Amino acid sequence: MELSLQFEDNDTAHDDLVLRLAGQSFRCDSYYLALDSQLMPGQEDADKVRVVLRRLLEQWISAVEDIPDGGSVYLPYDFSDQHTGWLRCQRSGTHVDIYRGWAEIEGWSFSPSTVGEYLNEVPGFTPYDAVVQVSLHELTEAIHDSIAKVA
Repeated sequence: MELSLQFEDNDTAHDDLVLRLAGQSFRCDSYYLALDSQLMPGQEDADKVRVVLRRLLEQWISAVEDIPDGGSVYLPYDFSDQHTGWLRCQRSGTHVDIYRGWAEIEGWSFSPSTVGEYLNEVPGFTPYDAVVQVSLHELTEAIHDSIAKVA
């Protein structure tokens, strides 16, 4: 199962955060990771993006490991001015259905390093496309791999 979120620094803070899911790639901006107010205040560079990305992915793994059977968690990956992109992960036994989608929650309205209650509920979440089904083990391993690749 292919799932990763990686920072590909291009010195612009745009189109440099890449979600890979089931053979597709989705580019978004690291801009709001650089602006994160909770970690490294006053610094807005690639080093900070990496620190914030690592913290974001650590939140992903904690949320996924705690999904109750039949429950869902939401993993943010795209922080934009007027919306956010999310992966809704819904557990059914040892499998997880992943839905990529969006919500009208603005990317500036919360810190990527402290997602908080949005991990449990995203009002107005709208899926984009078909579900990807994976084992819970595959999902946690993929997130751990993304964490390991943050330089």
